[in-house]
Amino acid sequence: MSRILFFLVALVAVAIAVLIFAPGIIPVAAYKDRIELAASNAVGRDVTIGDNLSFRIIPHTAFHVENLEIANADGFEGDYLARVSEADIGVKLFSLLSGAVEVDRFILTEPDIVLARTSDGRVNWNFAADDEPGAAQTSDRETRDIRFGDMRIISGKAHFSDNAAGKSYAAEAINLTVTLNSLAEPLEAHGNMLLQGAPSKIDIVLTSLADMLRKEPGNLKIDLKIGSAVLGADLTIDPGATLGYKGPVRLDAPDLPAFAALLGLDLAEAPGFDRLTLAGEVDGGSTSLRLSNSDLTFDDITAQGALRFDWSGIRPKAGGVLSTDKLDLRRYLPPPSENAAGFPAWSEAPINFSSLRNVDADFDISTDAIFLNDLELGQSRLKLVVDNGRLTADIPELAMYGGQGSGRVVVNARGATPSLSGNFDMGAVQAQPFSLDLLKHDNLLGLGSFKFNFAASGASQAAIMSSMDGAGGFDIANGALKGVNIAKIARAAATLQQGFNPATLASAISEARGPTEQTDFSELLSNFKITNGLVNAPTITLNGPYLTMTGRGDINLPLQTIDLRLSPRATDSIDGSGARSVTIPMRIGGTFSKPTIGIDAEALVLSGAQNTLRDVLKGVTGGNEEEDESTADENAEPQDEPTPEEAALGLLDSLFGSPPSEEDKKGE
Repeated sequence: MSRILFFLVALVAVAIAVLIFAPGIIPVAAYKDRIELAASNAVGRDVTIGDNLSFRIIPHTAFHVENLEIANADGFEGDYLARVSEADIGVKLFSLLSGAVEVDRFILTEPDIVLARTSDGRVNWNFAADDEPGAAQTSDRETRDIRFGDMRIISGKAHFSDNAAGKSYAAEAINLTVTLNSLAEPLEAHGNMLLQGAPSKIDIVLTSLADMLRKEPGNLKIDLKIGSAVLGADLTIDPGATLGYKGPVRLDAPDLPAFAALLGLDLAEAPGFDRLTLAGEVDGGSTSLRLSNSDLTFDDITAQGALRFDWSGIRPKAGGVLSTDKLDLRRYLPPPSENAAGFPAWSEAPINFSSLRNVDADFDISTDAIFLNDLELGQSRLKLVVDNGRLTADIPELAMYGGQGSGRVVVNARGATPSLSGNFDMGAVQAQPFSLDLLKHDNLLGLGSFKFNFAASGASQAAIMSSMDGAGGFDIANGALKGVNIAKIARAAATLQQGFNPATLASAISEARGPTEQTDFSELLSNFKITNGLVNAPTITLNGPYLTMTGRGDINLPLQTIDLRLSPRATDSIDGSGARSVTIPMRIGGTFSKPTIGIDAEALVLSGAQNTLRDVLKGVTGGNEEEDESTADENAEPQDEPTPEEAALGLLDSLFGSPPSEEDKKGE
């Protein structure tokens, strides 16, 4: 018995001696070629290691490798897929005897991973493609359990060149700590890096790696901070033939241009595209995703619905069906003039539509309100398509100031000079609030319908107005023109043919222009044509109580001037039948900011009224046509006597000319 015990003790002593002294006796470098061959066969690529290879058993079994390289796939640029300056791997030897791999130390120093995808979709990390036929069946083998202790990546870097999308991504200064107690337990990774140069923090939990290795779905929780952007997700990962994932996600990118740059997208400098936040249920893959039950905030726009994104091409594509309480587009339009008095001048500032080249889009949007600078539209539905810098907005349902209609707008920013075109067809629009927001005057009342089509080009608001072409028409019913009673002016002017008291006449006309006066009508309509910014209205018609009127004229959009000639016919009866009537030509002139209305003196004189006016000149001036010889200055220069037309015009201007403006009154 004592001999047996002595033998066992001696055997243990020999084993211990081997474990202690063998690593120093066995020339590990002699097995370098065998190790490289075994590793190459395992991954299906050439694997090389440096000459500084060491192995120890005591106190723990450990390997130390320097300059480890895994070769790149055929047809890809670069010598390697991955390179590691140093790898320290510690394995618990006796765990191997039980069929498990327990790594108590796995430290990779300065790993460099170079990933690539070709324009035809091939990738250099697909090891299955390099296997011999039938090698894919190895995934059916039972996987040994693996446990990791101290697992770290120190000063790593990775680079991904996506030639299919024309983009590249780089991560540097990668420092990660990884925990994996068992393949059946969660794999956790926590650390930081520089992603595209931006300081980033990463926290990942994957459960479980065993499921993933069996090609079964696993769960992935992600919390990332990339620059100022924050991304969180709780995803189910499907590691099948193509990567798939689904689950709730959230993104907050307070600096959208910076975040887009991190993703390899260069947003053009243009108004808007400042901030993006979204949350919802994602279902996607490596180059696209869909987001349902989503909440989206883009600049000042908040919406809900379903979204889709695709970043496989040169420009990202976005689309979906969204609803929002307001679609605020003021940020993307030329700002209105800061001049608060009257109608603002057209801006000469360059219009920047380059943001249309940032992303392609296809959205169906329903909204309760649309803001276009000073215009506020109501409940509407539109289809918005952006294709390589060209925006098309089809609006089958458009609410505007109580009315309903449809429209279409096209903005083309593909060339150096942007162009615009479109058409609108609206009915039952409340004229007063519409004219107040559009023209800065509230003196037009009624319900109107209008049609309008236009086309223009230019790099500024002023240039667009100068190039405007188009046509249209309007019909306003049961309304009024505030601030003037055209029928009263016409009837007062008719006294010229009957003899008159100038003071009484001037008072009557001033009263007809009072702030409480208005010209009621049952219908006001016109059609017009626009050529190079000049609006020509060949027919203007107004019908109302005690008054009918026809007219024509021009509006110069670039200069913002008005020149309308009107022929009102005033009567003593409400319907104009069986009553005395008078027709007096009138004229609307001035500018958008200061429109004027008065008797068209030139037309009145040319109509034959100059003789009547000459007859009453003496009554107006109190003078005598025969000069008093006793008071005549013999040395005075002879004065040209005004023609009857000139005298009539002077009289009419003094009596019927446009009333002085408030600024004119202050200057007197």
